[in-house]
Parts: sequence; C-alpha cells; structure tokens
Amino acid sequence: MDSAVKLCADAVAGWHAAWLTALGLRSAADADAWRALDRPPHIYFSAITRRPDTPAEAVADTAGAVCDSWQTIDLGHLGFCDRRHEPWFLCASSERSGAETPAELEIVRVATAAEVEELEAVSVRGFENEDATIEPGTLHPPTILDDPRMVLWLGRVAGRPVGAAMSYRTDEAVGIFGVTTIASARRRGYGTALTRAAMLVDSGLPSVLAPSPEGEKLYRRLGFEHVGELRIWSRRR
Repeated sequence: MDSAVKLCADAVAGWHAAWLTALGLRSAADADAWRALDRPPHIYFSAITRRPDTPAEAVADTAGAVCDSWQTIDLGHLGFCDRRHEPWFLCASSERSGAETPAELEIVRVATAAEVEELEAVSVRGFENEDATIEPGTLHPPTILDDPRMVLWLGRVAGRPVGAAMSYRTDEAVGIFGVTTIASARRRGYGTALTRAAMLVDSGLPSVLAPSPEGEKLYRRLGFEHVGELRIWSRRR
C-alpha cells in the first residue's frame, strides 16, 4: 500500500512542480517532501510529503496548503487545521476499455498556446461555474508546453469547449489531473472519455489520481481501486 501511495505522491509533486515552473515560480524536492519556494496560486499545494515518515518540521514553514500523502503528520500544533481528506486511486492497467467515446465529442491533444488558453478557461468554468472567467495564464500558462511529461486534453462538442483533463507522466505512473466538464455538458460520458485519453498517454504505466466524491464511481468503472488516503492541512486564519 505504501508503494502505491508513493506513486500517487510523486505524480502530484511532479505535476505541481511542472505548473510552478511554467508560472515562473520556484520549487524544490528532497526525499521527505516537495515544497513551493514561491507562493503559488490558490489551486496548488505549497508542500507535499513524499514518504510516510516525513517529519512535520519538513513542511511546517510553508505558507499555503500541505498535502499529507499518508495522513501521518500532525501540523495542528504548528498553526494548521485539518481541512479535508481525499482518497488515492490507482488503476494498474491502462489498456483501452470497450466503452466508446461519444460520437459528438472531439478530444484534442493540446499543442498550441491558444489551446492552452482554451483549456484553462473551460477548466475554470467546469470547476467553478459556467459564467466564471480568468485572465489567461493565471493558473495554466502556455509555457507548460515546454514540459514533455505534461499532456493536456481538451474536449469539444460542435467546436465549443466542454471539458478538459491533464496527464503527467513520471517514470513509474501517469497522474490524472483536472478532469472536468461544464455543468450543462455532464452525464454524457465526456468526463469518462477524457479520463481514458489521459490514461492512455502511456499505456505501459499505471494511472493514479485523487478523485472528488462525485467522481469516485466514474473512476471505479474505469478500473481504479482505492489505495490510500491523503489529508490536506491549511494555515489557520
């Protein structure tokens, strides 16, 4: 179980490091933890534990949220509160399933700055609401295209963006991140199709993710299994 969680923690750390680099922000990692050296936008962690016996002091000086990957540290006495818990999921096989992509859904592997901007905008609309907007490059700048380990996926119907997903490949796993569809396009199989595309970026590796409660059934249908729990600590205000 610890080794499965290690795959998850390393994928999340790699994904965060890639986005902070794209944003021009610094980060560093050692055996204990990954840490943001510059404060990142609110959607990103500021520290992630990389082994179950990471000491609390290794992440205690971070200014933002901490991902306690094994739920083994206590930051309560250091000015943090236990914000929420999420499961780790792993799918050992990334072979193509028999499910078909909806005929009307076009899945695009993002390759241009304009497509990154389109993905960023639809991601914000999917995770917030359909009227939400963002200044381009605030969270997901096009410089991410310089990182070959990150692959972005955009879902369109009739030329209109409806969803997104991200793959981040480590040497041992493919991390699946940012899977979303806008509210008016849900329950049509689009999220499932985008997840399958992200998983198949390297079919020789297992896939890992931390699902929302709403997404757990979807991922179980794709072959994911529960392998652990993470805890998110945030600074008390």
